[in-house]
Amino acid sequence: MKNNIAVLMSTYNGEKYLKAQLDSIFNQTSQNIVLFIRDDGSCDSTLEIIKSYNNKIVLLENNENLGVGSSFMETLYKAGLDFDYYAFCDQDDIWLVNKIEKAVLELEKFPLPTLYCSNQTLVDKELNNLGLRHKKTIDTSYLQILTSNQITGCTMVWNNQLQKLLVSKDRRPSKELLEVRIHDVWVSMVASIAGSIVYDSNSYILYRQHENNVVGVKKRNLILNWVQKLGDSSKRKGRSRLATEILNNYRQFINDDIAAELELLSTYQNSFRKKILLLQNKKIFRLTTEPKWSVFVKILFNLI
Repeated sequence: MKNNIAVLMSTYNGEKYLKAQLDSIFNQTSQNIVLFIRDDGSCDSTLEIIKSYNNKIVLLENNENLGVGSSFMETLYKAGLDFDYYAFCDQDDIWLVNKIEKAVLELEKFPLPTLYCSNQTLVDKELNNLGLRHKKTIDTSYLQILTSNQITGCTMVWNNQLQKLLVSKDRRPSKELLEVRIHDVWVSMVASIAGSIVYDSNSYILYRQHENNVVGVKKRNLILNWVQKLGDSSKRKGRSRLATEILNNYRQFINDDIAAELELLSTYQNSFRKKILLLQNKKIFRLTTEPKWSVFVKILFNLI
């Protein structure tokens, strides 16, 4: 029996590279793919491109701009539970023909909730090869995801067992969390806490680098970042919010040691003693990709 795969995409003003991405999806060796797209308010020709594929795409109704995190999660919810496997997809990459096939071959080995992710081949706007993104195996532990996530949404594929957890209405992330920690962080965190994660060091995707999507270049000014967070409470406490919601929604899957670490991150801003304990937590400082002094200051000002 063939496996059925739901591919989930959110688009926004993606006319420049969208057609190449769509064609690479429909050229997969796994032909039993259903592509769900939710457009998040494009004002270019994105919708016209999508509609030109006729009945190949399930275009979801959309009445509002949700932002990237909520838009992807809404697409995930609408896809339901009728598929064996699910995959996120960006609007500007190129999938190699065996991307889904390779992921499914790995996921078939795991009966429990499991997330697959892989390396990426960085390419420029003209698809010239810039090398692999990750030179060594990435850390997929819950604390790494919470501190500085290394798992990229466009490589993610997961099984129906994990999908059941993700669509459960009493386990969903809040809109507020998805504004500061988007869909790929949430799904990775759930898989790490309530299931397992399989990392493939090979790449089956051309991860396009362009003016709106540059790995290692699009870094926000740290001081500006702090000023914005101090002036706008909605931008604060991404890590602590994530810890809080994972604890609240998935406590039955979490052992006491992990729960204690999550609780510390969740509540450190309410206790001077806990703040000192967090500042002394060597694991968090070791796992972050930010400068250590940046993390130190963020903890002091309740911005973690």
